[in-house]
Amino acid sequence: AMATIPARADDGDPSAPTVRAAAGHAALTTDDLGRFRTQVQLNGRGPYTFLLDTAATASMLAPSVAVDRQRRSGASTRVTGGIGSAARRTVSIDTYRSGLFVRHNETMTLLPGLSSDGILGMNAFGSQRIEFDLAAREAKAGVSGPTPEDFLATQGALQHGILVVDVVIDGVQAKAVIDTGAPYNIGNPQLRAALGLKPGDPRVIASETLVDSFGQQTPASKATLGKLAIGAVVFGQPAIRFAEMPVFH
Repeated sequence: AMATIPARADDGDPSAPTVRAAAGHAALTTDDLGRFRTQVQLNGRGPYTFLLDTAATASMLAPSVAVDRQRRSGASTRVTGGIGSAARRTVSIDTYRSGLFVRHNETMTLLPGLSSDGILGMNAFGSQRIEFDLAAREAKAGVSGPTPEDFLATQGALQHGILVVDVVIDGVQAKAVIDTGAPYNIGNPQLRAALGLKPGDPRVIASETLVDSFGQQTPASKATLGKLAIGAVVFGQPAIRFAEMPVFH
């Protein structure tokens, strides 16, 4: 999960991004951790491979990507990752395009250490509907509307542009972020305690280390539980890592 907080207000800024609804589709690939990636163009160049991250509030760009006519905006943005946060510089991109959207005057944060050319954040979709077809390896975007036939729906809430839903894990009710940028299910220590996972519990295996986009690390434990339900959809035998991560706050 990545969130950005502008260092200054941009209200009334004539260079703010403009959006043209472009209902369409884009092919998806996956990286070594199973996270979704898609291709974008920046100022007519590319394609560049971006991680499609539903828990990122804005788009990020690897500093190694050289794009014609990119302009340093001079603004500084604080980026919060799973474990740490840092102030980063930004650049302005004239045209930001994929099969899902077209945006202009896009401000992107330069983020070193990315495993792809950039991160495609949810601000690119505004009030649109976005759909992931995992079998067809395709993402679709279009006008928001009623739940299509043969779909199951569950109520969610947008918090800072990030989708949060109610889940039930082995009878324990919790809130969860839908995060395609996370390679694992991750819970906080409060969830671990609510599940009754105490030290020495045979369901908990040896601890491991989680690493965020800044390279910062935190210890984690892992347990395989009975089931995880999101509304009427039930996932059996979910593996969940547990760690104390500032992003939960």
